[in-house]
Amino acid sequence: SEGTMRFDEFLRLMAAEDGSGDGTRHYLTTQTCLADDDGRPGLLSPLMERLRDDFPLRPDIMGNLVPQNANLWMGRVSASSSSSSGLHHDYHDNLYVLMRGRKRFRLYSPADAGRLYTRGKLAKVHPNGRINYEGEETTAYGADVGSDAAARASRRQEE
Repeated sequence: SEGTMRFDEFLRLMAAEDGSGDGTRHYLTTQTCLADDDGRPGLLSPLMERLRDDFPLRPDIMGNLVPQNANLWMGRVSASSSSSSGLHHDYHDNLYVLMRGRKRFRLYSPADAGRLYTRGKLAKVHPNGRINYEGEETTAYGADVGSDAAARASRRQEE
């Protein structure tokens, strides 16, 4: 189930998951970013915005990649268990930082999307790999398809 709690309570629960709890595993994720006036999704969720000064928005390791979204996932798996996020796709490139242990990834090319069990009927795979489903079409960077045209029209009016 999903819920809200204070961060210190979350950390206490995480510490208790070292074999002394009821088997419930907790994790934190921040993935909801608000859209700007042009309909483009923001870079940071409200929680990540409060942490903005605690990490570089563009780590050197990223080279010329421009971040489109920054999320946080925090969880704990005991030595005797494992965790899986299941087969899914992310809408943007990932920089994954593992603090302890190991993680195995199985990566598929976006070109294989038509041969995988997707969550909906494919409408388009953008050249950058972003997958769109019927009824949920976006631009390659995730904005509403009409937002680019609206932004261009607005800029022309201002000129």
